[in-house]
Amino acid sequence: MKNIIIVLCAMFGIFFSGISEIKGQESTSKNTFYLELFGNGLLYSANYDYRTSEKFGIRAGIGYVGSIKSGILSVPVLGNFMLGKDGKYFEVGGGLTYIKSSSDLFDYELSSIIGTLSFAYRSQPVNGGVMWKLGLTPIIDFKEVRISPYWVALGVGYCW
Repeated sequence: MKNIIIVLCAMFGIFFSGISEIKGQESTSKNTFYLELFGNGLLYSANYDYRTSEKFGIRAGIGYVGSIKSGILSVPVLGNFMLGKDGKYFEVGGGLTYIKSSSDLFDYELSSIIGTLSFAYRSQPVNGGVMWKLGLTPIIDFKEVRISPYWVALGVGYCW
């Protein structure tokens, strides 16, 4: 399990380090904040997406379900490409989601890292404004070595 995580982190690090300049494009800073129902944060998450270039971005989010004493925390971190133009894009991405679950009722605490993918239609205005996306976000469970391919996502937010 640790070897899989180390290899994935190394691959993403190498990939991210050289991606900001693609075919001579200048790096741009496009920011997006959005809420996502289901998706890579499991039930819901608040996310920040930073475009390192026109086509590539890095995203991080946080979600929590439960009470102060017990609940489930999720932290998705992904890279993504937006293929398309004029505010209409097909988003393809992948990354990892950290999950921590605790319960005072049963006195347990579990943590895990799962793989997540993103295949979504994304409407994001070129000059900023309201954005939304809808798509599939398959989940990869490294412990059980299985994929849940039909996990959906709906995101709505604002970009600038």
